[in-house]
Amino acid sequence: MTDHRRLSLQMVSTPRSHRTLVATIGVLVIGTALFLAFVPWVQTVHGSGKVTSFVPDARPQTLESAISGRIVRWFVHEGQQVRRGDTIVVLSDINVNFFDRSLLDKLQTLRDRTFLAQEQSIEVSIQRRKQSEQRLAQTRARLENVIVELSTARTRYARADTLFRQDLVSKRDVETATLNLQRALADSVSMAAAINSAMQDVDAFRAEEERVINQAFVTMQEAEVRLANAKGRVGASTVIAPLDGVIVRIAKAGAGQTVKEGEQLAVVVPSTDDQAVEVFVTGMDAALVDPGRRVSLQFAGFPAFQVSGWRDVNVGIFHGIVRVVDAVDDGAGGFRLLIVPDSASRPWPSSKFLRQGTEASGWIMLNEVSVGYEIWRQLMGFPPQFPVPASNKKKADKGGKEDKK
Repeated sequence: MTDHRRLSLQMVSTPRSHRTLVATIGVLVIGTALFLAFVPWVQTVHGSGKVTSFVPDARPQTLESAISGRIVRWFVHEGQQVRRGDTIVVLSDINVNFFDRSLLDKLQTLRDRTFLAQEQSIEVSIQRRKQSEQRLAQTRARLENVIVELSTARTRYARADTLFRQDLVSKRDVETATLNLQRALADSVSMAAAINSAMQDVDAFRAEEERVINQAFVTMQEAEVRLANAKGRVGASTVIAPLDGVIVRIAKAGAGQTVKEGEQLAVVVPSTDDQAVEVFVTGMDAALVDPGRRVSLQFAGFPAFQVSGWRDVNVGIFHGIVRVVDAVDDGAGGFRLLIVPDSASRPWPSSKFLRQGTEASGWIMLNEVSVGYEIWRQLMGFPPQFPVPASNKKKADKGGKEDKK
């Protein structure tokens, strides 16, 4: 009987392996719940782009032909280091107006003679104006003499008339005094007219002098502009390096080939240590990114592994800081972010290995949330966060403080 009871108890009791399994599942459930609730996860925005330079002058620059011409000689080859001012290529202008090789000398001579002729014209106009002023001064001096003579004639006439009334002089003396007075009056009227004419001449010669000066200035400037344009045109036939760098992508093979105005001749890549990355994100993600956000970067050709939500769990990842968020899209709905190296992290590879144009991927760090919330957000399809204007944030903060009070 005892053996049967023992067998029955063994058959209805829970096996030890089952109890171990249940305990294990319970621990896993509790551990998973704690993991989802308390382990932090950093939300990220992903974008891809390429390596570039933050300073515009350090980006690759295209060398273009400023004139339509024929290649005479290349002074560089692809991959060659050049310095600012080095000659890249010499062109022969195919414009018929610049076929004359002595054109600059002729224009220089024309400019010098034009300047000389205009200076002489100005000098002549100045002398004419001075002569008219001298004639005006002489006329005014004669007018003063006529005024004195008129005064004298009036006095003599009055004296002769008085003496004639007293029978002290003859009538002929009175007639002579009257004739002299009339002559003085006529001279005064004539000199007044001469004064007006001389003043008009002075005004006319002053206006003429100003006109000649203005015309001379215009003529000299035209000659100067023609010479400067010719020098610029001739100088444009020699293409020089705008900065220190390396020549790449020579478009035309050799001498004898023609190029059009504005056509690309070659590309020069600046020699610089300035580095940046431009990545493109969607319009929704761009609204969540502010300058100063930290970024994890992976460069093509540099093996790396990154757990996006845990910034420190990575291998071969480089870090940067968002410096610029473009205010307008690229025409296809993408917004560009300019990212510069993070000085607090390890330096990026040198430009010898990390060339401009290298593909790059970036994870922009946003808010820190729990792992459970992030999984729920991904399942529901919600964005990482909702952009709130700065004014609304201030109002919310102010309202929260008032509620606490």
